[in-house]
Amino acid sequence: MNNFDFVAPFYDSLARLIFGDALERSAIHFLDEIGETANVLIVGGGTGKILTSLPKCDQTTYLEKSSKMIARAKRKAPNGAVRFVEMDFLDFETTTRYDFVICPFFLDCFDDVGLAKILERIHQLLRNNGRLIVTDFQSKPESTLMKSMHYFFRAFSSLESKKLNDIHQFITQSEFQTEKEEFFYKNMIFSRLYRNL
Repeated sequence: MNNFDFVAPFYDSLARLIFGDALERSAIHFLDEIGETANVLIVGGGTGKILTSLPKCDQTTYLEKSSKMIARAKRKAPNGAVRFVEMDFLDFETTTRYDFVICPFFLDCFDDVGLAKILERIHQLLRNNGRLIVTDFQSKPESTLMKSMHYFFRAFSSLESKKLNDIHQFITQSEFQTEKEEFFYKNMIFSRLYRNL
């Protein structure tokens, strides 16, 4: 499930063709909240474009299941500044507690059960009052474009989710408090900053 190896070679080109620079702008919108002493975990970062805008911080771990996405991300990372982990997020074990967890277009891959598990694990990995940055697609307003994109990735990346969930509702029901938000591309995309309660 949720295997993006097939789409890795053309993912960025496809995203730019359909959404222009909206995906990139939304994913980096709240990165300036990260301080130099922060310990950061990026989950499902894909081809690593987010790394080119990540502020200098104490430690960055980049966790991605797709080997082909990891290979592309490594080309964009400052030398030695990022620890790459090729693994399913729910298999990731660590005693580290993070100041920031960043999920760029990751949570939309999961169904209700999977999303609840992912958010519970994020809650465990964050420090008290740690912060979660989520950028993803809105479940509403529904559009032909969004349905087509979801169908495409279900077909070619074996998405677990069969529909686009209301991700924000799941997050706020999982012990996170919204701090800031911004919307992009006709409100189809959101970026939100949450605090771990």
